[in-house]
Amino acid sequence: MSARAAAAGRRLCCGTWLGILAWGRWQMAIDHASRGRGPAALARTAGVFLRRLALAVGGGVFYASLLARAPQLIYAVPLVWLYGAWQMSESSAPPPPEGVPPRGDVLAGETGEVDRVEPIAEGVGFIVHPVREEVNDR
Repeated sequence: MSARAAAAGRRLCCGTWLGILAWGRWQMAIDHASRGRGPAALARTAGVFLRRLALAVGGGVFYASLLARAPQLIYAVPLVWLYGAWQMSESSAPPPPEGVPPRGDVLAGETGEVDRVEPIAEGVGFIVHPVREEVNDR
């Protein structure tokens, strides 16, 4: 197996696992549990759970009735899974590493050295004046 195929397989496995976890979290309605205590919060959480369960069952029944009329759509299942797993793994990927941090906002004709620092009239900030170099392009 090539390195590219192995990397693609790992990405699809990661995306599948993240999709399963996301589906479980969505189905459990845990995000509504922390919004309060008591019977009202429990009823709200149960209502969210039942609505989400009804939506999931309704989606399954709809797809089953669609498959009864057009059985060739069963081939869409692996394609949808591949697309979803690939997108899930990409959306949860860590950000790329940052390069060498710049040493500051140095513009053309400026050095990284500070000429003077002046306080702002309110005393809450400062203006930094960099040392400027004259550059002749002739």
